[in-house]
Amino acid sequence: MQISVALILLILTKHDMTPQNSNNPFLQLKVRSLLLRFVLVTIVVGIGIGLIQGFSGLKINDKLMTPIIYILVFGLLCLWVLADFNRLGINRNYVIGRLPNNQRWLPLIGLVMMMLVFSISAYLVSFYLLSLVAPSFVERLLHGVASSPTTRNTAPLLYNLLNAIVLVIAAPLAEEFLFRGIILQRWASKWGIRSALVVSSLLFGFGHANVVGLSVVGLILGVLYIKTRTLIVPIACHALNNSVVVVLTLLPSGSKTLSTTKMLERLHSDWLFGLILMALSLPVLVRFLSQNWPHKDAAIPYSINANQ
Repeated sequence: MQISVALILLILTKHDMTPQNSNNPFLQLKVRSLLLRFVLVTIVVGIGIGLIQGFSGLKINDKLMTPIIYILVFGLLCLWVLADFNRLGINRNYVIGRLPNNQRWLPLIGLVMMMLVFSISAYLVSFYLLSLVAPSFVERLLHGVASSPTTRNTAPLLYNLLNAIVLVIAAPLAEEFLFRGIILQRWASKWGIRSALVVSSLLFGFGHANVVGLSVVGLILGVLYIKTRTLIVPIACHALNNSVVVVLTLLPSGSKTLSTTKMLERLHSDWLFGLILMALSLPVLVRFLSQNWPHKDAAIPYSINANQ
């Protein structure tokens, strides 16, 4: 009997020693439920668009479909999560937080530029290494890119507009809300802030083609959220990063289309340039992370905002 009581007390004590206590509403959220909702919403949106096209005879370019589906899926998913806030008593103002009065934006702009440089370098290097390990897979990917119809020729204005809306507005708002505002805080309540920061950043990276680069970007944005306790800062940095990407994609290029062979040749010639970019940007990012890495017993931003 004494052993059983001791075990129960030990379990309760261990639970209380976590960074968050039982009053934390994020303990009631489940990330697996969020992922299942994402799959469900994606299926429903896909079926809905298919039915609309079937009955109306409207045909939408495949590349135009990508930003449309993104806006619909992530918009509906965020609305679903906000409905949970009302049910669980989560105050969205504590999730978003307040912008600090003394927030310095100029260093953040420099940090974002280093994030962008590293993500480009990681893409070049990792894709080159992938071409060495699985050359046939990379050739199929490049062949698909080379043979796909260019949306700029079919609907340039609409595509550029939708792409800019997704990258500069929809993606920063939705992804920061879900990955930093929800997933990071949920897993921090369960495992601790450091483990949650790493795992949520990896999940963020695996949600993009550039896994290594975007995982590091996720780490930076997560640390910014923990440090400032407001989603406004990582949203602004995310939007600035994507704005530069939009501008770069709109710049005129010398050749409109490249063959698969030319793409492979460019890939094998650009990896060294990627290493140089990585050597320039990575030390800056590592220094930022080491200086701002959260304590293992740090509270989640929601709890700090709620107690102020």
